[in-house]
Amino acid sequence: MKEYVDLCLIGESSIPKRKDILKIKKDALLEQMEQLQKCIDYIDWKQQFYDDVLSGKTKYFSNLIKTNTQK
Repeated sequence: MKEYVDLCLIGESSIPKRKDILKIKKDALLEQMEQLQKCIDYIDWKQQFYDDVLSGKTKYFSNLIKTNTQK
């Protein structure tokens, strides 16, 4: 963002370049938001899975724990 501030000090002639910088920053932030939303969705799914296990609706399973049926 230092480049952005430097451009601001130049004045109006730097507006197109500043707009480009802002677009790049916005796109990066939107990508981060998308990744965060995927993480939140996974946590929501996992919490629902645990609720279903605790209520007896779903049998517990784990991909991390080997059972006798997994070889």
